[in-house]
This record gives sequence, structure tokens and C-alpha cells, in this order.
Amino acid sequence: MIISYILKVMKINRNDHAIIRLLKYVRKLPENKPKLRSYMDEELKVYNSLEQPFYITRQKHDSIYNMPACHYHNVYEIYYLLEGRRNYFIQNKIYPVVKGDIVLINIHDIHKTMDFNNSSHERILINFQKDFIAPLLETEDNLLDCFLSEHKVIHLNVSEQSFVQSILMKLLEEDRKKQKGYRTYEKILLTELLLFINRNMDKFNEQERYSSSIQNKMSEVALFLMENYMKKLSLKQVADKFYITPSHLSRSFKKTTGFTFIEYLNSIRIKEARKLLKETGKSVMEIAELTGFENQTHFGRVFKQMTGMSPLQFRKQPRF
Repeated sequence: MIISYILKVMKINRNDHAIIRLLKYVRKLPENKPKLRSYMDEELKVYNSLEQPFYITRQKHDSIYNMPACHYHNVYEIYYLLEGRRNYFIQNKIYPVVKGDIVLINIHDIHKTMDFNNSSHERILINFQKDFIAPLLETEDNLLDCFLSEHKVIHLNVSEQSFVQSILMKLLEEDRKKQKGYRTYEKILLTELLLFINRNMDKFNEQERYSSSIQNKMSEVALFLMENYMKKLSLKQVADKFYITPSHLSRSFKKTTGFTFIEYLNSIRIKEARKLLKETGKSVMEIAELTGFENQTHFGRVFKQMTGMSPLQFRKQPRF
């Protein structure tokens, strides 16, 4: 039963006999074989209960932060990003999340948040059990329907962000002060938030369909840059190739990837330059030309900005 459940949740092909054998082996591990068992525990943690039927927290990370493990639980989760950018792994997809986005995690959805481009971030997290709002679920309009949508990330405009944040701040305040009747008011505020999300799901889903089209286009652009970084490329040249305006390409690429056009192109070029510096005897001038830079001076300036050292200093470093 456990093996079947893991296969279903993680969407593992039943014909993948190697993985199935490994899972069966891990189940049979005795207590004196801790290493592999510990590794599996770290890779997928299961949280089946909360001490409270409702939980809310606000947290800020000023440095790189990645959740140590994928996990799932038997409570619903609402994640709101106050500042920064994140990558959010849910089931088998990675979603880019930006300031003002809501992420909805259904019961038993495997998920994990990850760093995006070494950025700090601040978020508000809500976990609640179904029983917390059970009396309100006996109507035709199920407040939990939004968690069943295939679209896990909701992009809010400025006014919508303001509305949602006002609810979240009230929830945080109620949970902090714990005055008489605070649980009742938390239920009311959570209901208001869920009503807002459900009422707007059709609009959010339409936004997602449009967003998916843009993301596909930007993925094509990113692939083109990876395959053609050695050429002299400009924003206008690439925009013309994909039949969009330079301003639209610049704006959409930044929104989709988190990089500006030139940041992404330079990151590819510098990655290849590092490889050439370590693995070949080519001169710095040759490498600058092979990786698409206008001249050696420009190459040196960008290389130092991204690595903290000059190309020659990097080449002299011992290899590990």
C-alpha cells in the first residue's frame, strides 16, 4: 500500500523497476542501517498534523534560503509573497513566484520553495485544517474548490494585492494578540480570503492561460540564447526574430525568468568562458571572441562583475 501511494503521489512510472526495488529495499532497512533511511527521510518529509487547526506566520529571509526537503501534509496551505522572488516546486512542476503572488497548496500536494537568483524574500504562510471552517463548507459554494484548480499560482494586480494584504495583516494581528473571540474572527477573515480567491478563479485561470503562452515564447527565446550566445546578439535582433517588439521582449523576459535579457545572455557567456579558461589554453582575447563579447575589455569587465575576479585570476585558481 505504501509503495503504491508513493508511486501515485510522485507520479513514478510503475515500469521503472529500479526505483520500485529501491523503495522496497528502503522499507526493509533495519534500524542499524540509518544512512539510506535518513536520506529518504530528508528527501520527502510528511507532516500529517498541526497542533492548531489554524496557523499563520510571517517570515523574512535576507540571504539564500531553500527548503531542506520536499514535503506534503494533510492541511491546506496559502502562501503569499510580500517581497522578492521564489521558485515553487508543486507536484511535478516548478512555478516562478513574484511579489504579490498567492500560491495554493492542496492536501497531499508535494511541494518545496527554492531560491530564485540569490534574492532575499518575505512571505506569509497559512496552514489550516478542513475542520477549521467545516460549518461553512456545507453550502453549494465550496470554499476549498480553489485548491483543486490546476493553476497553483495566482498573480494579483496592485489593488488586489492591497485587499489581500489587509486581510493577512488582520489575521496576523489577531493571532498575535489572541483577544476574546480571536478564533471566530480568524475564521471570518479566512472565509473572506477564500471567497475572494474563488470568485476570481475564472479570471485567474484566464490570466494563467495567457501567461503560459508568454512563458512558452520566453522559453524559446532562452533556448535561442543558449544555442547562439557566441554570436553578436542584440535585444532588437532577437525581438525581430521572434516577431515581437524589443520593449515587449525585455519586459516579458524579465517577468518570466527573473533576469534581464542581457543578464541572462551574459550568464551563459560567462559560464562557457569559465569552462574555456580552465579546460583550454586559449588566450583571453580568443575566449572573449568565442563567447560573443565585443572586445576583451568588455569581457573582462563583465567577467569580474559576475565572478569577483579577472579572467586570468580565475584561470590561475587551482582546480578541484
